[in-house]
Amino acid sequence: MVQVAGSINGMPGRSQQFYTLRNTAALALGFDVGGTKLAGALCDMRGNILAERTVPTTRNGAAALVDQIVTMANAMCADAGLPRAHVRHTAIGLPAAVDPVQGSLSMAGNLPGLEGVALLEPLSLALGCAVHLDNDVNLALIAELAHGSAQGEDNVAFVALGTGIGGALLINGHLLRGAFGGAGEIGYMPLWQLEMAGLPALENRVGEAGIRHLYRSAGGATEHSVRDIFDAAAAEDVAACSALDSSAETVARGLVCLLSLVDARVVVLGGSIGARQEFIDRVQTRMAQSWIRPVQIRRSDAGGRAGLLGALELARQSMLENLFGPLPKS
Repeated sequence: MVQVAGSINGMPGRSQQFYTLRNTAALALGFDVGGTKLAGALCDMRGNILAERTVPTTRNGAAALVDQIVTMANAMCADAGLPRAHVRHTAIGLPAAVDPVQGSLSMAGNLPGLEGVALLEPLSLALGCAVHLDNDVNLALIAELAHGSAQGEDNVAFVALGTGIGGALLINGHLLRGAFGGAGEIGYMPLWQLEMAGLPALENRVGEAGIRHLYRSAGGATEHSVRDIFDAAAAEDVAACSALDSSAETVARGLVCLLSLVDARVVVLGGSIGARQEFIDRVQTRMAQSWIRPVQIRRSDAGGRAGLLGALELARQSMLENLFGPLPKS
């Protein structure tokens, strides 16, 4: 775990040597499993990223996903020129609720063949190290706490808004996961009658498909992407502004419901839509009109890498605690 870093000369007798941590004596792996891509990274004990890869996510079920993660782990260790035996801990984020005991998945609609599957044991056996599975938005919040816009906070709601909407909660310094790993899933709030069978109402209205629907309903063109709609709103297009205003109003309504239960001091908005400052400004305006006390709404610093960086940080912290005991809080 340590190595000679140099010597102190100039005094009688043998030179005194001083030592430093051998950063690569133990390694951690982090993975962010998305519906379309799988991102992975390898880091040393100090958190330095040594290798990183991204591949299309397999759509062939649990066994294929395990094989893909193992293949990426081998490749990243090879890229770094280090043996995989040095990997002590791996954390994997998934777009699903993860049962904290069994590691089985629910709400896993973006991952074909994984609903109800227990992944923890096969991944642990295949990787040959300790494995932690968690919801990807929970890991994004961990990244914001370690390196981003939630540093130093104890009560935070993280909302990721892009294709869909997901959430994570830190209350009194503890990350809430719930009985089945689904705490913070704001997209399932039944604020309105479901418009599409089997889909959460809030997500229907504020995800990419919902914003495009609002734009068309306001008289906008049918083929515009959400990026096009934001560009049109910047040029003061009436239909685009109406769509984004309506979506921000809906997000604010969901946040008010969330804050009434958990009383977070800070809300971090992330994702391809949520992290856009013009959208945050709209939500902030409506929250100021709707909520009983001031709440800080901050932009995610980690961006699209939040889930991966959070997985890597969780794996590294778990590895260090296993090696050296509980770490002091920063």
